Amino acid sequence: MERRAACTVAKVFHELRLGIDNDISTINATKQPSEDNRFSVEPLQSGMGVVIGQPRRVPNRRVLVAVSDHDIEVHDEVKGVKWSATVGLNYEGRCILRLGDGTELEQWQFRKKALEGMLFGD
Repeated sequence: MERRAACTVAKVFHELRLGIDNDISTINATKQPSEDNRFSVEPLQSGMGVVIGQPRRVPNRRVLVAVSDHDIEVHDEVKGVKWSATVGLNYEGRCILRLGDGTELEQWQFRKKALEGMLFGD
């Protein structure tokens, strides 16, 4: 019961946000991009999501990661791709993200799916 109580959309989103911040810091340090190519993570005014992008690059590809009552949504504005994942325990008792087709993702896999195209090009 404790594991299930600790596996909430809000908690997982908070952990994802920390992971995204770390990913963006790492990519900015690793690629050593010019100021125009630096990635940033900006919170939405509502506090219910973040926008990841390159604010000084034209066109500015952005990915929105937002939390709702029941899932975590991703919207890639340039590709027009939108998807979401629910949060729950898997059969091993780990808190995971689950896509609509039943695919289970660890947090790093969710971040990879959401950001890899923008960070490394598709």
